Amino acid sequence: MESLMAILKAAVAAWASDLYLLPKPAGYRVVVRTSTGLASDRTVSQAQGRQWLNYLKYAAGMNVSEHRRVQLGAVTLAGLATPLRLSTVGDYAGRETLVIRFLHGVPALDDWSRPVVATLVALAARRGLIALSGPTGSGKTTLLYQVAAQLAATQMVMTIEDPVEIIQPAFVQLQVNPEADMTYAALLKAALRHRPDVLVIGEVRDFATAQQACEAAISGHLVLTTVHARTAALVPLRLQALGVVDSLVQAAVTAAAAVTLVPRPVPHPVLDLVRFDDEGPK
Repeated sequence: MESLMAILKAAVAAWASDLYLLPKPAGYRVVVRTSTGLASDRTVSQAQGRQWLNYLKYAAGMNVSEHRRVQLGAVTLAGLATPLRLSTVGDYAGRETLVIRFLHGVPALDDWSRPVVATLVALAARRGLIALSGPTGSGKTTLLYQVAAQLAATQMVMTIEDPVEIIQPAFVQLQVNPEADMTYAALLKAALRHRPDVLVIGEVRDFATAQQACEAAISGHLVLTTVHARTAALVPLRLQALGVVDSLVQAAVTAAAAVTLVPRPVPHPVLDLVRFDDEGPK
């Protein structure tokens, strides 16, 4: 597995967010996602690709004999300090695809990220709901954690995630588990009984979660989350589309920001920030 480990180590060194092993007629294509976008690393034979897939699935405790259904797993490989989160699924022809998410942890603030985090921390003093939007790999979750880590020095921070990707001892971290009826909405309802100052919700994706997040925001909590919206200004409309009434959305949303990851001089987030008040966005 030396060639696989070499690829994984190179991806970690490049601070890649994801690595894809994609089945093709001639073999498996290796694609890496970094702050500059997708890049094809190489193509390996069908036999080599299957060997890598089986090795990683076995190491992550996944079912090696299952090639069609969705499977999730996580593993930290010997010789690779960065934990990996794995997801596999079979395509229309029964060929298995693997996606590896690199869980780098929360990077220390530098001269480029510090002012971005400081802006959001300052907004957090207003409480309410602050939502981040942006494409895959733009650093939304990392930025939420950097903001929450600053707040955790003086406030209780609780997170609800699917799954927990970054272990942060300063937070109380809850993980979604639909099989145990631990949905985002159910965990959010339970979390409020623990009286956190800050709630970090990995993603608002349905009515129940959106409703309770907005209710938490107007009851004095700070809610940090991500919302799928094309622009920051469209975040309130997205919450309304999920079913939350307009008056509650207007009362809850403090600010929204579309996050873009800029690769140079070092990878760092840039915000398109919109502040909201009773009269609309500013």
